[in-house]
Amino acid sequence: MITITVGWEWALGIFGLLILIAWKGSARFTALETSMEWIKRTLNELKIAVDNANGPRAAFGVSSPVDLKPAGLEWLVDSGLKAYIDENKQQLLDLCKKIRSANLYELERQIFYLLDGYRFPDELNDRLKRFAFEKGTSMAVIRRVGAIYLRNVCHQQFRTRNEDLDTHQTSARVA
Repeated sequence: MITITVGWEWALGIFGLLILIAWKGSARFTALETSMEWIKRTLNELKIAVDNANGPRAAFGVSSPVDLKPAGLEWLVDSGLKAYIDENKQQLLDLCKKIRSANLYELERQIFYLLDGYRFPDELNDRLKRFAFEKGTSMAVIRRVGAIYLRNVCHQQFRTRNEDLDTHQTSARVA
């Protein structure tokens, strides 16, 4: 049997070192979590693009500015998303005002992220899931259709134009 005797100075030093290691390690994990969020968003965007392209009909275009195609306009109305957005316009506009940016491209991206994670009422969410299944597409594509429409509503409210998205200037005026 081996007995090791450690004085309080050594114990305090070892304990302090363990706290320092834990603190430094936590900062590295936070940085890793941040970089993983970027990867998660990128993969989500790729999945939406593939689902949109592989569906029976593309709901929206891929070139900037992204806009709804005839199938997307039809899905917007038939799914109930247009009615929901129109009925809750002020609440959604208030959310858009919080993420409002002078860079219209960034505003578009933030609105897309907003609707990607938006919690719809259970009844509408169930209806959207059934609609996506019937159309052979994903919920992500249906949400993106709604996000494009919401972006257009925000542009109208903020008095901007979709064409301004192509300028990619941070000095674009948002009234």
